[in-house]
Amino acid sequence: MNKQDIQNLAENALHEACRYMQDALGVKTGDNAAYFFSGEAEDTIYRIFRNYIEDELSIQEYKNEDN
Repeated sequence: MNKQDIQNLAENALHEACRYMQDALGVKTGDNAAYFFSGEAEDTIYRIFRNYIEDELSIQEYKNEDN
């Protein structure tokens, strides 16, 4: 998985998380999420998700080396 794949996965994770919460709250549009998760907040969330994805990939790689 390359850096662009990881970024795409992080972006999709944020979108799905927002959609899940919006559905539970009865929110009809993503306008507030688009505003709320812009700029520094968006960068921070993406960085957290990328770090998590990279950690999962490292664990998979480590487990594959053991087999």
